[in-house]
Amino acid sequence: MSEEQLLDLYLSLTVECRKQRFADTGRAAEITGLARRTVQMWAELGSVRAVQIGGKYQIDLDSLRSYLRDRATNWLDK
Repeated sequence: MSEEQLLDLYLSLTVECRKQRFADTGRAAEITGLARRTVQMWAELGSVRAVQIGGKYQIDLDSLRSYLRDRATNWLDK
C-alpha cells in the first residue's frame, strides 16, 4: 500500500475505526512499552507505516505489530 493509499484509508475511516487501526506516537509508545521518540524514529525511517496529520504521526498498528514480530523473530534466530 502506498503512502497515498494509507492516507486515503485513514481519512475514509470513522473516528472509532481510526482509533482501532491507528495510534499517535504516544499511544503506540504506551502499547509497546517503548519511548515515544523510538516510535517516531521508526515512522521517520519507514520501519513502520504511518501517516502524518497536522505534523504528527498516526502509526498503522498492523505495521507496528508486524515490525515488532519481525524484530523478535530475528533476535530469537541469533
